[in-house]
Formats: sequence, C-alpha cells, structure tokens
Amino acid sequence: MKKLVLGTLLSLGLMACMPPLPELVTLPDVELPVVSEETVVWNSADYKGKPVLVVFMGSWCPWCKKTMPAVMEVANEFGDQVEIVAVFMDGDATPVKKAIKEHKFTVKAAHNGGELAQALQVQGLPHSILFDKKHRAVASWDGYSPERANDYRTALQQLTK
Repeated sequence: MKKLVLGTLLSLGLMACMPPLPELVTLPDVELPVVSEETVVWNSADYKGKPVLVVFMGSWCPWCKKTMPAVMEVANEFGDQVEIVAVFMDGDATPVKKAIKEHKFTVKAAHNGGELAQALQVQGLPHSILFDKKHRAVASWDGYSPERANDYRTALQQLTK
C-alpha cells in the first residue's frame, strides 16, 4: 500500500513540474468583408471540412506585396482543394483595392482583419497560417521568403493527399 501511495504522490509531483501543453490554435468562426464590387462576406464557417490557408497582409506592406505571387501560384494549383484567402489588416477597402489592382492579385482578398490577427496572435506581416479540414493550425510562416510558394506547396501536398 505504501508503494502505491508513494507512486501516486511521485506521479502527481512530476505532473505539477511539467509545463502546460500549448493551446491548439484553431480558426475561429469569423466573417470578413471581401474586397469586390458587390457586398460579399467571407465566412470561415462556410469552409468546414476544407483546409484553409489564411495569409495576413497590409496594403502598405512591401513584403506582403512580394508574397502575392506565391499566394496566387498555390491558389491556381490548389484552389479547388483548399480555401485560400488574403486577409488585409486595412480597415478600409480602398487601399486594398488599389494594391490588388496594382499587383494583379486575383486571390480572394478580405479586409478589416485586425481582430482575427489578434485572436490568432499574428505578430507581423506577412504571416500565413494553414488550417486542416478541422480548422486546426498545422503550419505557419512569418515574413517574406522567395521560397514561400514552395513552402506552401509542400504543406498543401501533405494536407491534400
């Protein structure tokens, strides 16, 4: 009996010393206005059961603009299997419209993404998060890289097998 009590106390003591597990990041249900000629809202809940790549950007951000071709490349390749959306921090659609027109950006672009970025603890731009079919974060990328399209492609290939 003493061994059982001692073993239980030892186990509880070890568990108390262990750091807590990191919280699983998930895509919350969110609605964001889409930059378009019509009033359109992007709703993350509409894509339950489908992977989602969210790329946080700013219309003023030069590194975000350099990331746009990589986002378009994977959207052309995986767009039927994965929901891909650029979420701009801009509260106003006007500068976003100008940036996407200037860079011929054809991927769905939403704006007013500050609250979503805060909820997902986005620290800088561009920042990309890939969510699986259950909308759990499975990969993320900070900043610009000339290899970003390959980074996205590798993760998307694994997710869409």
